[in-house]
Amino acid sequence: MVVVGGFVSIYRLLANAESCIVSLLGLIGFALAIITASTFAILQAVDGVALKFGVDSWMGSSGGEEDKDTIFRVAEGIRWTEYGVNSVFRLLQGTVAIVFGLAIAKSIIVNRWIGIGGVIVGVLTIVAGVEVSYSAFAYPNFEGIRGISMIMFLAWVIILGAIMLRKSSTIKKT
Repeated sequence: MVVVGGFVSIYRLLANAESCIVSLLGLIGFALAIITASTFAILQAVDGVALKFGVDSWMGSSGGEEDKDTIFRVAEGIRWTEYGVNSVFRLLQGTVAIVFGLAIAKSIIVNRWIGIGGVIVGVLTIVAGVEVSYSAFAYPNFEGIRGISMIMFLAWVIILGAIMLRKSSTIKKT
C-alpha cells in the first residue's frame, strides 16, 4: 500500500503536467501500479496460504506412500504456480518503474535523473522476472539479479518519495 500510495502521488503530479504524453504515461503507470499491487496480493495468497496448506497436508498425512506422494505433487504444483505469479509480478513491477521513470524524465516536475534511474531499475526488475520464469528460485533471495533488483527498486522508491516529500513541503511554503 505504501508503494501504491506513493504512485498515487506521482500520478497526481504527472496528471497536471505540461505535456499530454507525460499525463498519459502517468495514467498508464498508475493503472499498472494497481494491477501490480493486485498481483502481489495473489502472490501472497499462493505463497502464504495455499502453499502452507499443501505442505501442512503433506506433513500431516497419515496415509501410505502413494497418498503422501500425491499430496506432495499437489504442493509442488502450488510451488510452481508461485514461481509463475512471482515472475509476472516482477515483470509488472519493472514495467511500472519504466513507465513512471519515462514520465518523470520527460516532465519538469522533478529531476530527470530520478526518471532515468526508474527506467534502469525497471529493466533490471524485468530481467529478474525473466530469471524467475526460467530458474525459479534457484539462488538465495539476495544473490543474483533478483536481489539486486529488489534492493535497487526499494532504493529508487525511497529516493523518489524523499524528493517528492521535499517538493511538497516546498510547495506548501510558497
